[in-house]
Amino acid sequence: MSSFVSDLKQYWKDRPFIWSEGEDVSATKVRLPESGRVLVLGPHPDDPESVAITCRLLMQSGCDIWYAIATLSPSGVEDEYFRKRESKDSNSLKERKCKVREAEQIRATEIFGLTPNRVTFLGIDEEEGFDCPGNLTRIKDQLESVKPDIAILPAGKDTNLTHAWVHQAFRKWARDQAVATNKTLVALYNEDPKTIEMRKDLFVLFGEEGADWKRSLLRTHDSQQQRNIHRRGMGFDERILRMNSLNWKHLVEISASVGLSSNYAEVFEIELFDQVENLK
Repeated sequence: MSSFVSDLKQYWKDRPFIWSEGEDVSATKVRLPESGRVLVLGPHPDDPESVAITCRLLMQSGCDIWYAIATLSPSGVEDEYFRKRESKDSNSLKERKCKVREAEQIRATEIFGLTPNRVTFLGIDEEEGFDCPGNLTRIKDQLESVKPDIAILPAGKDTNLTHAWVHQAFRKWARDQAVATNKTLVALYNEDPKTIEMRKDLFVLFGEEGADWKRSLLRTHDSQQQRNIHRRGMGFDERILRMNSLNWKHLVEISASVGLSSNYAEVFEIELFDQVENLK
């Protein structure tokens, strides 16, 4: 981790940085960390799968990956999803929706290559309101339990209120943590289809093999796949990969060092929380 942080600070003005699954990109100045704890802090189930390529790269380089899901967001599952399926489950519709989303996330976690104990569901209820002290405590306790060196979560300027709130709660904890521990924490804020604005500091490139693998993970969230088809005319997988394709095309326009075998890019804004200096 120390080399990774050192590289970020040394080459900070040379952004955007590039990582690639498919080839060695000569312009890459920031090496992948070869160790460290990575926490993917997902506001909802399916958020870890949106950054699956980056997580796979980090895991292959030697990092320890953990997931935390803030809320199961049952409102994200259509009622019609259950009307088509016979069930003897006596739980309420809301409880059934929560169970479906939790099961989808556990299955996706296993397909990715992690055991179920690597994903924690924080149990935050969006309907209770985010300012509840207990909600902040749940996130804080999870962050302090994992003690991540790298945190991955959605960018803060987002039309989704849960995304924005999780981002704010994390940044407050991270600032305090950097001062208390004298340890640098790296945050990677990923783009989401609902992101309004973000700085694009890191592009993680991947090709068709990676896209097929990522598509299989995204489709594990069948409730979201069907919801997107009904409401947007495209699957959840297509929606995310279309965003990744547009990011790759944007990088091609601004950089001559993009590998031709890549067609997609996950993109991140980087923030460093440090006792001496915060880089953003």
